[in-house]
Amino acid sequence: MTIRLRLGAVALALCLTGLAAAKTLHRRDETFDWMNLTASTNLTLVPCYGQFECARLTVPLQYSNASAGEAQIAMLVIPAAVPRDDPAYLGPLLFNPGGPGNSGVQYALQEAANFSLVLGRNYDIVGFDPRGVGFTTPPLAFFESPAEALEFFAPYPFSANDSASSLGRIFAQSRILSDLADTRAGAVAESVSTPTVALDMLSIVRAFGREKLSFYGVSYGSLLGATFAAMFPDKIERMALDGIVNAHEWYQGTSYVNASLTDTEAVLDAVYTSCVGAGPSACPIFEASPALVRARVERAIAAAQAAPVPVYNASSGAFAVVDGTLVAHQLFEMLYTPYTSALPFARAVAALETGDGSLMLPGSEAAIVDAYATCAGAGRPFSAGFLDVGAAITCGDSLVAGTRTVDQARAEYERMAVVSGQAAAWYPLSQGICAGWSIRGKDRLNGSFETNTSFPILFISNALDPVLAVTNAHNMSAGFSGSVVLTQNATGHTSQSGFAPCTALALNAYFDNGTLPSPGTVCQSEEQIFSSAES
Repeated sequence: MTIRLRLGAVALALCLTGLAAAKTLHRRDETFDWMNLTASTNLTLVPCYGQFECARLTVPLQYSNASAGEAQIAMLVIPAAVPRDDPAYLGPLLFNPGGPGNSGVQYALQEAANFSLVLGRNYDIVGFDPRGVGFTTPPLAFFESPAEALEFFAPYPFSANDSASSLGRIFAQSRILSDLADTRAGAVAESVSTPTVALDMLSIVRAFGREKLSFYGVSYGSLLGATFAAMFPDKIERMALDGIVNAHEWYQGTSYVNASLTDTEAVLDAVYTSCVGAGPSACPIFEASPALVRARVERAIAAAQAAPVPVYNASSGAFAVVDGTLVAHQLFEMLYTPYTSALPFARAVAALETGDGSLMLPGSEAAIVDAYATCAGAGRPFSAGFLDVGAAITCGDSLVAGTRTVDQARAEYERMAVVSGQAAAWYPLSQGICAGWSIRGKDRLNGSFETNTSFPILFISNALDPVLAVTNAHNMSAGFSGSVVLTQNATGHTSQSGFAPCTALALNAYFDNGTLPSPGTVCQSEEQIFSSAES
């Protein structure tokens, strides 16, 4: 559930996965072409991107229907420091960075050094692209061109309360998105479910000549790991899950409504409290109390909604309009990584108060222009990234997606709004995309989240997470015998926000020799959201 959307330029939203990933990776190795890499049912690793290895593994498109065809799973391997025939070799360690819809290939490439250091040098660390994502084929694409995707998403209400028709339009567009998926990507859209990817993980492990899985899953990746554990409890070698999805509610289609915004306001309060504590020299939106800081930000959002701020750069030709919806989304996104994002957001708010909206834009103007260029040159069926791939995975898993009426959808939103003022920004990107969805994954969950696993699972959660409360970790741990919850005393989404040395050491000990932290362990982050040393 690392579901986020930067709204300043729709082009960026349309290029967050797939094409953008390809562009980023190819800059690092112009000679490597995934589509020229022959797929095989056997593991055939070839050198790629310098010191890495890549493969495309052929698997059934649908494990429940052998006649449906084949899929090819793209994976990038960070090789172990020891040969694979060395007794010290620990096998493959699979990783999923969340989403749903994020590229494991891209993330592993970017974080290779950290992965090897924290997770262990005696593993082959495997970043793979789940179904419908990145270089895994067949691609999941609902739109015939970037222009058509832009036509669909440009009027999409990214706030549930901008107008009287916002929520109704969200519901209507989710119905259209489902119809597009059904007519243009039916078999593929039915083949991207979480249980299907769990089966893919078993296929990858077996391709390495192993029968048990070592896995590190973050955010939505925690759901993927828990699903694997429910389906194959006897095939767990090591499993650490970080930022925990309530799997019971996910498959019921209620996780976003019931379990996503529980601690969001507490995260926001922590940011505002840190601002006050750091003082005016460190926090550009400093006021005498957290309540006054909150009021200042809310005034900036209201002002931008009443009088949106135009931004134009004559030298680059880039332009945008900064309105209240964009500011609200930037606020919500800041809550994911407050240790790195709170200060830039505060600076952007202070600049906006003077009529300068440029700092509020999502990413640099150069990135916006580059995203447009990438999209325009695609020339093939087009995935808009998170809102379509994420919908197919999230909604396809649900037992109730597509059964709602618009009145039921409105009631869901209103329940979320009671919990947090961030519901208006969150609903269109979470529950809203499933409101009218009708496609179901063909491979369904077959297992229980209350079971004994062949090795205990390590659950990790920040004390304050804006979208996955620590109570989720305790809820899931209660069902898996012998599992342990490690709480990181930090703020933000997953332990990667405010990462503590204690957490890194716990992960290393768990994967290296199977040592679990003591029940009730709390790791203290050494970071500060605002620091008096910052300027």
